[in-house]
Amino acid sequence: MSELLTRAEASNYAETSRHSDVLAFIDELCRRTKLARRVDFGTSGEGQPLVSLVVSDRNCFTPEQARKQKKVVVMVEANIHAGEVEGKEALLALARDLTLTKLGQKVLDRVCLVLIPNFNPDGNDRISPNNRKLNLKSLEGQVNPEGGVGTRYTGEGWNLNRDSMKQEAPETRAVAKLHQAWWPEVFIDCHTTDGSIHDFDLTFDTSHSNEPLFQELRDYNREMLERVSAAVQKRHGFDSYWYGNYREEDVPTSGWHTYPALPRFGSHYRGLLGRLDVLLETYSYIDYPRRCAVIRAWLLELIREAARSAKACLSVTQAAQDAIIARGKTPDPRELVGINYGVATRDAEGALTYDYPAYAKPGDLARIQAFDEKSIAEHRFPGKKKKVYRVPHYRTFLPTHAVSTPEGYLVPAELAPRLEGHGIRFEALPKARSFLVDSYRVARREETFSPDVAANVPRPGEAEVPLSMKPKPVRFETVLTVAPERTTREFPQGTLYVPTAQRGGTLAVYLLEPHSDDGFCRWQFVDKQVEVGGLYPVHRVVSPAPAPKKAE
Repeated sequence: MSELLTRAEASNYAETSRHSDVLAFIDELCRRTKLARRVDFGTSGEGQPLVSLVVSDRNCFTPEQARKQKKVVVMVEANIHAGEVEGKEALLALARDLTLTKLGQKVLDRVCLVLIPNFNPDGNDRISPNNRKLNLKSLEGQVNPEGGVGTRYTGEGWNLNRDSMKQEAPETRAVAKLHQAWWPEVFIDCHTTDGSIHDFDLTFDTSHSNEPLFQELRDYNREMLERVSAAVQKRHGFDSYWYGNYREEDVPTSGWHTYPALPRFGSHYRGLLGRLDVLLETYSYIDYPRRCAVIRAWLLELIREAARSAKACLSVTQAAQDAIIARGKTPDPRELVGINYGVATRDAEGALTYDYPAYAKPGDLARIQAFDEKSIAEHRFPGKKKKVYRVPHYRTFLPTHAVSTPEGYLVPAELAPRLEGHGIRFEALPKARSFLVDSYRVARREETFSPDVAANVPRPGEAEVPLSMKPKPVRFETVLTVAPERTTREFPQGTLYVPTAQRGGTLAVYLLEPHSDDGFCRWQFVDKQVEVGGLYPVHRVVSPAPAPKKAE
């Protein structure tokens, strides 16, 4: 029997896999082993199958079997940005090695892997040598395989890693259903990053949203990542660190700054659900084979860590879920959910814009392996002389708006599909009923640009527009200024009652509050029902109301 190779391996890393290659590899692997099964979970915007590969032993290929066997479910997503291809290649090769060699013998008994090698098949197949072309002057792009890579966006122009809350792309809606069905304890998202000049092979991170509410979970998550980083260095020889860039570009002494805490980013979204989350970012200035090797090492060691610490993973995520439900059952006004982390500013034309600052806690220092200041300023990689900087680590977020968790929300029926997309339970009122509610009076309404959709999607074979050229934004966000008031109101039959005593309860708060920086209001899903001077159409329940009878 011939050796099963990925397209990257077969081409000596001159090319990356097309979606047809991914499907053929998965199908052949499933033919060769009883430890893997293909599970399709939807269709891309251009009609291609969205495919997962479930890898485990003891015929554990469903969420029900995984729970019965008390296995840790590890879901891995690659190629969400389809120019960032090494996660796709490494995931396929690792699935093969875990099932066709002895590599998986000590892990598949304790974990069930749900692997999504090519989350963005339409962007993936728009391969061009000029996509993500290296441009160190602008600190963007990567060392590409000769044959080129796909595009950041989908074929319809969606940035899937800004779509978690609004769910406008079919790919996002499909993976959300898959996530809700499997409810993985650990989720891993594979990326490639450019940006500041440093000397790490890979940077990693986890969710930063609402850390005080999830402190035990986040502490465990960070300790887990530190353990895996050490294992990757010891066993594979790759250097890794927490994700970031210099706070002031080209000035390493200015501090190390992570990315915004907006839950439109998948990592922060999953953090609101109380799950363990891992963001992996290989460094785009190292070569393609090395990027494939470092992300394979990280995936392997993360899976080994999940198997070794299976009971702890199950315990800490269950505790986080129980705490979310408890907040809904017995609301405590002292426990606040951060729903907005943006600081509003005005540009020269008076247009509303936002910054999302991170802060450095006293004594929280980053240890950055990089190069001499002159090399960094000249955007030289690698630099002439290696150097280590100990600088403030800007990775703590403070909300500009925070609210308590109510017992529930009363929501217009038009939002039912949106709630269902996030797996949030609700029931329609069987008849008109009065409630004591906290409502919001709309005082002002504005609009701001949102850089989350491609203005021009390239045809297959053509190159995408680099981010440094600042493509024209075509998506906008609604921003409301509101004032709270308490009223007793009658709500008509069919109004939706959304309890917060459910596993998606904290997410529901973030989605339904009008001044949320990433909720239904921000994404213009209630624009037609909002009038300045009127009440916002979503209300916080003060008086008791019956919860849906469906079991958790």
